[in-house]
Formats: sequence, structure tokens, C-alpha cells
Amino acid sequence: MSRRLLLLVLSLFTFLPHVAYSAEQEEDWQVIYMSNQRVGYGRSKIEKVMRDNKTIYVTKHEEHLTMKRFGQSIRMDSSSVTEENEDGQLLSYVWEMKNPPAQTTRSVGSVLGGKLEVETTVGGQTSKQTITLEADVKSSAYQDRLMRSKQLKSGESLSFKMFSPEFSKTCTIKITADEKHTVKLHDKTERSLLKMRVANSLLPVIEMRMYVDENGDALRTEAPLLGMVTYSVSRDVALQEIAGAELDVAVGTLVKVANPPATLIKAKKAVLKMTGKEIDLAKEIPNTSTQSVKALSKETIEITLTAQSVPRNLVRGPVKEKGYLGETQFLQAKDRRVVEHAERASAGSEDPGTIALRMEQYVSEKLTKKNFSTALASAAEVAERLEGDCTEHAVLLAAMLRAKQIPSRVAVGFVYADRLGAFGGHMWTEAFLNDQWVPLDGTLGLGGIGASHIKLADSDLGDSGPVPVAAFLPIFNIINNVQIEVVNFER
Repeated sequence: MSRRLLLLVLSLFTFLPHVAYSAEQEEDWQVIYMSNQRVGYGRSKIEKVMRDNKTIYVTKHEEHLTMKRFGQSIRMDSSSVTEENEDGQLLSYVWEMKNPPAQTTRSVGSVLGGKLEVETTVGGQTSKQTITLEADVKSSAYQDRLMRSKQLKSGESLSFKMFSPEFSKTCTIKITADEKHTVKLHDKTERSLLKMRVANSLLPVIEMRMYVDENGDALRTEAPLLGMVTYSVSRDVALQEIAGAELDVAVGTLVKVANPPATLIKAKKAVLKMTGKEIDLAKEIPNTSTQSVKALSKETIEITLTAQSVPRNLVRGPVKEKGYLGETQFLQAKDRRVVEHAERASAGSEDPGTIALRMEQYVSEKLTKKNFSTALASAAEVAERLEGDCTEHAVLLAAMLRAKQIPSRVAVGFVYADRLGAFGGHMWTEAFLNDQWVPLDGTLGLGGIGASHIKLADSDLGDSGPVPVAAFLPIFNIINNVQIEVVNFER
């Protein structure tokens, strides 16, 4: 039931600063850890080539992650090839993410005359866009060389604009030098290294920490999620087979409840107390039609969750919220298979409320294989395979609603898992009915939601990039940073 953040995990690692190269080194290997368990490795290689009497830097980077989610094995591979000039300006790139059984996600870009032509393939369907790049926008691999040429001292900082192939957007990278720290490396030795804080404007809640030596080489990199750490190691160490039990990221990121009730899924009302560490929860948790938030202190809030049913016997009028009707890379409402499922589920009804209920039940019944090995498949892929976890249920339901001209979007947050006595990351669907957004959960198929869902944000999944990370960012501030207590509930 619970949707984990593997897509963001991959996105996060592709944003980890690539380990810098020394003058003699053309290839670098990294080993990747989460929660003190080795989950994969990375490889970076840079080549300096001459083309039309101009120096071109070609950087190749790949990462391979192997872990578990609720006991099911997950394999995620990403790779990128970027070309840049001596000033770091982007010339071209190819970025790929493989997460079987989903189809390969791919983005290809080429710069000509200040225009970046991008071709993105998601779920077997390709879209194109043209992006105007400012002259000072750098390649995603530029940081490697910058760290060597401009070695910062404590208190100094620098920033630059960078184009991110993962998100098809330009962001600002800011690097700030801290003090020297004694840190442990992969071989258990200790080194005094300069700490660098790396901020990315596309991921504002995530600040990377790099520990670099006197040459600007990052020997250890950390990210504030699931204890993510990468080390610079030899090729033999990086390629060692992962021994022992694989990390189960689903179980490791559950938010345990102090006094877990037997169930909340069908509860009519529930009052929760949520406490965070150095986080303003009143700003992170929105007030919606199903939840109200009251600040008890700077770090503690009270959340009142209320069940919401789906309105029926509605009269179709002019479509409102038309911005939530179109196709996106993940919600292919015109896909033949999506349309067929929408027609079967609606069974001839013209009442939007009845259609929404039938579709919710249909998705719940049709996706019988709960596959946790895919990060996020598109609606077209789900319509074909009819398997997946809550994200696949949510995107298929959203696309089917749009196929019947009912505005839809996805919601992200937490849901209470009865059998685990904990809240876990989750995605569900919202339909615009009777002039309001009404929640539907295609995973549960209960006709709306009970007092069990904590909403953090919603998204039309309309991001132009191959990774819709904006939909998941709100969870980063919350996951592994809060405690929840159920004060009372009504069945």
C-alpha cells in the first residue's frame, strides 16, 4: 500500500556532486550507502577531446542501485553523457533511467544558437520542446572541474547556473566552504577534510555535504535522506557484490506511531499530534477539505482528519479547472488503452460522481499485482501491464478521469498502514467534482478516503522533465523527521 520514494532517491543521487578528478585521473568510482548499508556504485569518466579545433569535455556518469521495497527487489540504473566547452557551457547530453519492468526513461538535448532542443521519452512516448538557454548556464558536469580550479577556503562561496537533464530545467547551484572536519572514509581511515555545503534551487530542502581534500577531490559526500553517503573508492571495491540483506527502503522510511490504533482506513475522524525537528510543520501541512491544522507550538501541530465521500447525481455543466484535463508525460489521457479502461469502468454512466466511484473501484480491482519494484510508471504503461503500487494506481485513475473529461490530479503525503502501525509515503488521486477537489484512492478502492490520509501536496504531473520530482519534494522535509501520535479517532 505504501508508496516509497525510490524515484526521488534516484533523482537525489543524480544530483549528488560527481567526485572531482585529479590531474592524473580520468576515471573515478564511488560506492553508495543508505542507512549504513551498501546499495550500489557509481562510475565517472571525463575525456578531453578536440573538435573543430575546439576543446570539448565529455563526461560520462553512471549509477547502479539495488535494494528492496517491502521485500521485493528493485534495480535502478541511471547514466548520462554530457558535452561542454572549456567554459562549461552545455553542448549536448543524453540521460537515461532504467527501472524494470517500466520502460526506459530518456532525455536527449542538443544546443544550437542558444536554443536547447530536448526530446524526452517516458513510457514509450516521446515529446519535444525547445528551451532558451542563457549564455551563463553550465553543464551538469561543470562542477567537477570548477571544484579543482577554484578551491574555496572556509567562509567562501560560489554559485552558478546549471541545466538539469533530469528535470529539463535550469537551476542555481551554490557551494559554501565550511570548516575542516575529521571524517571517516570507506577504508576506515580518517582524514581532515574541508566540508562543503551544496545547495540546489530545484531541491531547496536538500543540502548536500561534500568533504574535499587539498586538490578539491570529494572523498565523501552525504545527503540528508536515509543516511545516504558516497565514498570515493577503487574500481574493485565499487564492483564488489552486495553482501548480506539488501536495504528495504520502504520499511526504513515508515513513520511509526506512538500508540498505533488497529485501523484508521475507515475511520470517520481522527486527531493526530505531529512533532518535528527544526521544521515548521504548520507551513508544511496544508489545510484541505479533509484535514485542518492547528499549531500547538513551534515544532508541534494538531491535525484533524475527516473522511470524505464522493458526491453523486451530479449534473454535467461547463468544465472547470480545464488545466487539469490535458495530457502530460505521465498522464496520457488519450492513450488507446487508457481510454478503453475509462469506457469499461464508467459503464455508460454520465454522472461524474458515479464515474469517479466506478473508476476508483475498477483500478483497485484490476491492478491485482502489487508490484513494488517500479518507481513511477506512466498511465499508458500501467494501462497495459495492470500492475504496480500506489503511484501506478494514482496515475492510471487520474488519466482515466481525464479521458472522461473530469479534471484530475494526484496528491502525495502519508497514509496509515494498519498492518504496520505506521504512516508511509503514499500517492492517491483527486477529482474535481461539484466545484471541489474530492480524494479518491485507487489502491484501496473504498469510495473516497477515511481519516487516514495526511496530504502534503498535489500535482498535475505536468513537469516537462523526465522526472516529476516537484510532486514529491514536500515529503523530503517530513520523512524521517517527525513523530506522530494518534490522540483519538472515531469509526
